[in-house]
Amino acid sequence: MRRLITATLLMAITSGLAGCAAICDGIISMEMDVRNDVLAQKAWGHWSWAYDNVDYPWHFAKGFKEGYVNVLEGGSGCQPTIPPQCYWKPCYQTLEGRSKIHGWFDGFSHGALAAKQDGYGDMGQIPISPTARANIEVARRPPAQNGFESANQSAAAMTDDGTQVDIILAPADGADALQVLPSAPNGPVKRRPYE
Repeated sequence: MRRLITATLLMAITSGLAGCAAICDGIISMEMDVRNDVLAQKAWGHWSWAYDNVDYPWHFAKGFKEGYVNVLEGGSGCQPTIPPQCYWKPCYQTLEGRSKIHGWFDGFSHGALAAKQDGYGDMGQIPISPTARANIEVARRPPAQNGFESANQSAAAMTDDGTQVDIILAPADGADALQVLPSAPNGPVKRRPYE
């Protein structure tokens, strides 16, 4: 809570120095950080019963929450190469300290897995329209050797009313471009190329 108040105060002070877009981005980032922290804390409350017997539970819990947040932020959930900087102190350069660091790493992995199991694996992705997805899939297809795709290839697209239609890609007569033919129930609708 103290971090939230400090961040809000800092944003208010710097608002005169930054543009509206920067302020908006900062507020959105702060909202996402708070949301991710709250979700990670709730997840630890939900899953902590399964980890009652781990060594160094405080460090395990800290790693669990950070792994959970990593997935919420769009990360892969893979363990980082080195632990957070707070574990670089001389007090962790002992056998017990190394065990605490390993507890943090274990917690990180379990937290990332819990976030994926809770359905937050793709939370950081912004969905696109089905039409755009179909266009991307068509664009990813390798081109035919003659420069045109065969007339038998099609892609699915959604109309404004939510019905799915097939789009047939065919070379226009004598043209260097592809012609889009919407599919009808009895086959593609024939259209003449623009003259």
